[in-house]
Amino acid sequence: MNENLKALIENFVSGSDTSIESANEIEVALDDQFPSDDYLQQTVEMLAMYRPEGGEFLFDTLAIKERLIETAAYLDDCV
Repeated sequence: MNENLKALIENFVSGSDTSIESANEIEVALDDQFPSDDYLQQTVEMLAMYRPEGGEFLFDTLAIKERLIETAAYLDDCV
């Protein structure tokens, strides 16, 4: 995982930047760097459906934080 992606994920997970724009940056970075990884593409799809308050068929901040923690571990272990 490159340092920019790592920093983006850490900022989101820490709560310092949980904006839709931040989620979009992570989404694009993952999609560009790992287009054929099924797990990471699932994360990309979740990020595309992120809204801080959640809603029907959307993921809220807590759900995305949890997924990004898992995604960071996945990237550290497998990629």
